[in-house]
Amino acid sequence: MIKKLRYIEVKEALERSIREGELKPGERLPSEPMLAKKFEVRRPTLREALKMLQREKVLISKNGVGTYVNQRPTGILNPLSSLQSVGEMIKHVGYEESETDVKIYTRTPEADWTDKLQTDEDVVVLERTRTADGNRVAFYYNIFPQSLAAEHFDDGFSGAIFDFLAEKLGISIAYALTEISAVSSVNDMDRKAIELLGSEIVVLKQLHFDESERPVFYSLDYLKTSIFKLLIKRERE
Repeated sequence: MIKKLRYIEVKEALERSIREGELKPGERLPSEPMLAKKFEVRRPTLREALKMLQREKVLISKNGVGTYVNQRPTGILNPLSSLQSVGEMIKHVGYEESETDVKIYTRTPEADWTDKLQTDEDVVVLERTRTADGNRVAFYYNIFPQSLAAEHFDDGFSGAIFDFLAEKLGISIAYALTEISAVSSVNDMDRKAIELLGSEIVVLKQLHFDESERPVFYSLDYLKTSIFKLLIKRERE
């Protein structure tokens, strides 16, 4: 595996502290020297981590005063450079998340799925809706080769898909290739998402790989654009 850059590790550690309540909304962060000592990094490394969190609106900087944890935003930031579950994103900004409309079934794959998953066998589809404070904000299909899913979904499903794969199948997802697409009322799967979430949505078509570069599952993640803000850092070559 490629080792994470140190400032990314610091960024993720700060995010965990916020998510777990160690750092609360509106609270001022410790000074840079204290944070650099805590994470055992140099000040430039720490500052890069802080800058990333400020760009993502997780932290706010007040000139001459310090850096603070942002109050809960009105939207949910989805930094596309970071692979995390929708549930994690919802909880990260302080909303209460839950899932509804959970369905699990086996079906013949679309031709596109066969190409992506590199198999022509039937697939097991996990279909569900995510809510934030009781409001539907996301709907998605997770699509697995039947031989991989086997009987693992027989008792139903709840929680984070990445945790499920790690605990039940011993599979760690390393990365995903993501295509951002518009939706169409002509497509049956898109139409169902529109019925549940409304027409102002976008779909992330994602193929997830494990650490050995094997495609594990394909997903169609529909997100309400009034709630989710997609963000990616683009650099000139």
